[in-house]
Amino acid sequence: MPSVELSKLPGINPVRALATGDRASIDARAPTASQGKAPAAGISVEVSAVADAATPPVDAERVEQIRAALRDGSYPLVPAKIADAMIAAQV
Repeated sequence: MPSVELSKLPGINPVRALATGDRASIDARAPTASQGKAPAAGISVEVSAVADAATPPVDAERVEQIRAALRDGSYPLVPAKIADAMIAAQV
């Protein structure tokens, strides 16, 4: 494998150690929070009806039933079904 000298590639700057003064100048050029895109105080965010409609409803009672069944060991766990769901979800 041929070696490539990075400093000879266009757009590549050689690595160099920063002196204390260099760090101060970098910090001075960095935008502050007030210059950035931070939201102004008092701005509220509301979820649109479309985004809210895209959220599937959660049946809290059914969730609690499943949790209770898992706790007491009565919930049927089928490894093949779990594996199929994980593959489908690309987990």
